[in-house]
Amino acid sequence: MSHTLVRVLHIETPAVPRGAQLVGQLFSMLAAPMRRLTAPAAAPTRAVQAAAVREMARRMQDSDPGFAADLMAAAARHEALDD
Repeated sequence: MSHTLVRVLHIETPAVPRGAQLVGQLFSMLAAPMRRLTAPAAAPTRAVQAAAVREMARRMQDSDPGFAADLMAAAARHEALDD
């Protein structure tokens, strides 16, 4: 019969200074109302994103027509996902 011995290294969590705990609590109390005031911006719709890609494709048309065509196709596929 065989035995396996496993030794586990245990490192004690360092103590957090009281001052750091106090600063963390104060920051949390002050930051919570600020998060409510700054609402995240609405994500652009697929149509807006596709329009931006099409505009990029129009700018690229003269320098790289193949890439511009790929961008137009990608914009059409992206917009079609909305349906």
